[in-house]
Amino acid sequence: MRKVKVFAPGSIGNVGSGFDVFGLAIKAVGDILEVKENNTNELKIIGIEGDNGIPTNPEKNIVTIGVKAMLVALGSKQGYDFLIKKGVLAGSGLGSSGSSATAGVFAVNELLGRPYTREELLSFAAIGEMQASFIPHYDNVAPSMLGGFTVVRSDDPLEILKVDVPGNLYLAMVRPNVMIKTKEAKKMLGTTMSISNAVHQFGNIAGLAIGMQTNDIPLIGRSVADFLAEPVRSQLIPKYSVAKERALKAGAAGFNISGSGPAMFAICDGKAVAENVIEVLKEVYKEDDKANYYITKPDLLGTRVID
Repeated sequence: MRKVKVFAPGSIGNVGSGFDVFGLAIKAVGDILEVKENNTNELKIIGIEGDNGIPTNPEKNIVTIGVKAMLVALGSKQGYDFLIKKGVLAGSGLGSSGSSATAGVFAVNELLGRPYTREELLSFAAIGEMQASFIPHYDNVAPSMLGGFTVVRSDDPLEILKVDVPGNLYLAMVRPNVMIKTKEAKKMLGTTMSISNAVHQFGNIAGLAIGMQTNDIPLIGRSVADFLAEPVRSQLIPKYSVAKERALKAGAAGFNISGSGPAMFAICDGKAVAENVIEVLKEVYKEDDKANYYITKPDLLGTRVID
């Protein structure tokens, strides 16, 4: 029986101002998935490592939900065994569901001889992602699949754009020991924005994309400011305002919530700045002995086969 092992990087959804539109793959964390053909015509999850809260029922697991949709589209009844090694914890704000969904469809697509392109696989990955949110969205699966900084220009029809990132862009990240479910976080958001806030938001969206393309890290930092989700979701994150204030004083160009949180990211111009920011974040969350800290860069490769 043929088998494959793949890695799917974690990601920062929204990247501040780009709600459900921008995504950035990161090197710090990711999921490893081992998939092997079986002769039962069934999808079986034979093990999950790294996160005990994930369902093993293939009808409820993000990995196999996306794979099943792809197999139905292909008219295939091939069965597979899945060993999931979670490096991105569920509810962390680091694209856990996106990594899982992407890894599953990418791995099976490899075993089937690549009938779909990476871009075509995104629609199936988004079906898996729906298990963690209300609707299919692409701000995590797109960067996890394609790598780098991605823009969802349209989801119907689907059009994903990739934008170059500055070589000196570093991210200082902290994940306090709090779980925030994407579904619940989305329920907190309203359905409209004031015209004034919308104007600010649109300006930041444009500035963020232009800053990435022109290697302008200060512009990127200013443009991650968010008038939609941050004011609401920050209330769920302990010491958020303190962490942001101190990160900016330590040299960060910008600071915001990663996805639905609780993970947070600081935009940094160089590794030395990121190291300074991490030190102040460790001081803010010194009483949280289960907090995680990362100094990382964008992952430019996306999901790939590994040994």
